[in-house]
Amino acid sequence: MPDIFVKVAAIVVLLGGLIFIHELGHFIVAKLMGVKVLRFSIGFGPRLFGLVRGETEYRVAALPLGGYVKMAGDEPGAEIAPEDRGRGFLEQAPWKRLVIALAGPAANLIFPGLVLLAFVVAENGRLVPAPVVGMVAPGSPAAEAGLRPGDRILTIAPPGRAAVPVRTHDDVRKLVSPHAGEPLTLTVERDGRELPPLRVVPASFEEQNPVETTRRGLIGVGFSYGAAVVAPPRPGAAGGVEAFDLVVAAGGKPVHNMAELDRELDTATCRSIDLTVLRERPLALPGAALADWREVVVPAVPTCDAAGARTLLPADDELSTFVSSVTPGSPAERAGLRRGDAILSVNGSPVRNYRDVNTLGRAFQAGKAVELGLLDGRTVALSPVEETYVDDLTRETRKRLVVGFHPGRRAPVDPAWLRVPQVRLQRGVSEVVALSVEQLTAVVRITVLGISRVATGEISFRTVGGPIMLFQIASDAAEEGLGSFFFQMALISVNLGLMNLLPIPVLDGGHIAQALVEAVTRRPLSTRAREIANVVGLVLLFTLMILVTKNDLVRAFAGWFG
Repeated sequence: MPDIFVKVAAIVVLLGGLIFIHELGHFIVAKLMGVKVLRFSIGFGPRLFGLVRGETEYRVAALPLGGYVKMAGDEPGAEIAPEDRGRGFLEQAPWKRLVIALAGPAANLIFPGLVLLAFVVAENGRLVPAPVVGMVAPGSPAAEAGLRPGDRILTIAPPGRAAVPVRTHDDVRKLVSPHAGEPLTLTVERDGRELPPLRVVPASFEEQNPVETTRRGLIGVGFSYGAAVVAPPRPGAAGGVEAFDLVVAAGGKPVHNMAELDRELDTATCRSIDLTVLRERPLALPGAALADWREVVVPAVPTCDAAGARTLLPADDELSTFVSSVTPGSPAERAGLRRGDAILSVNGSPVRNYRDVNTLGRAFQAGKAVELGLLDGRTVALSPVEETYVDDLTRETRKRLVVGFHPGRRAPVDPAWLRVPQVRLQRGVSEVVALSVEQLTAVVRITVLGISRVATGEISFRTVGGPIMLFQIASDAAEEGLGSFFFQMALISVNLGLMNLLPIPVLDGGHIAQALVEAVTRRPLSTRAREIANVVGLVLLFTLMILVTKNDLVRAFAGWFG
């Protein structure tokens, strides 16, 4: 019972809070414009409780799925008391009604701005990764430029601009992301001394989410050390080491991550070295993907081949293309792909990591062979197959391609061993405000794109939710803590503000449209036209509520009907 009380309280606070914020915007601006406000209500329907202060009644009503500010003369044909002449909403000049109508959505955008500002301020003083390179993807722009694990990036100079000091790992991402294909100049510190400037040209990476596809620059570094998981380039080349062995000691010295292993291998200067590894062995348990890690000592492991090239390569699942597992009976198994294989190319296009593989994979077609070039010189032809599944959100039947191979799984390593040096995050007032505005702008842009693509059918309308979805979001966020709750509240506030701007009569957007029409035509709409518009708006609004509630019910009870 206490759990359901928390969930109910969460949705009441979320909806009630957002409605209050929205209506408060209308209320304050209407008062400032000299419009008489008769009632300020949180919720619809019968009055539960409230009070009267001055000329306004403040109430909480029985149905919490909305709220309103009742102004004098805000309905077509409504009578206004003689003493209130000139204070009715529809009596006001179009620009005043426009400002009053905009005030509610504006309040719903100001609130998330303040929430994001609070989050950014709260981050000050928090420990974050320093701009120290933890991993370098083989063949990446960073690798080609000579960056190595342990290097500290000091400054980055975008094309034609002065060098910008780098304080944290996030600064590096922000400076690199907009410059795909453009040369950047990096100053780097290694082992306490500054290196000559390095020229790096970020690769272009296509990032996809349900709303949009964007391109950003990547140089191929990670800001945590990779686990010391290795994959030999070909069977037997590393003298007894197996693919995805986790090295815990080299030459008798403990090894905590790939950077430490690299240093030990450099010290060995191509001589053989004894390794202690943890080796994964699947457990034979039906229906479970479990494994046991056993310690194995591998003596005299060669560290270089005859040409002096490293034979122990990292197999981290973020910055490499090593195959960790192959699904039995899958297209990958039928093509001859094996655990430990490393993919070098897809249909002739070189790949450096699984991001590249996934980007090229969007062009795969069922039944059409895809040529994979592997590190050991083999080439395999893999033909993806198509399978149907039920989307968890929309309950629609969809299709997806199946290939049947997977990147590496995380090894049993203490996260502290993979942490690069940390620094305390410090942002000035102007930077805090600018970052908050930037984040709010990004949320608004994504929301506008989402609404427009639902309207055009590019995104299924079944992804839209109503009261039940809001209840689920509020209860889940409440369980995760106040920070998560207020963040979700801010996101929903943006949605509420923008949805209210739609030009539907009875919504704020309808009032805005009417005010603009009157401002252009220089004459008021007729009472009859306003009445018809209001009826149309109510029909549209109730239809929308029925459809989103249907979506909620389909999601909630899908499991009952298979």
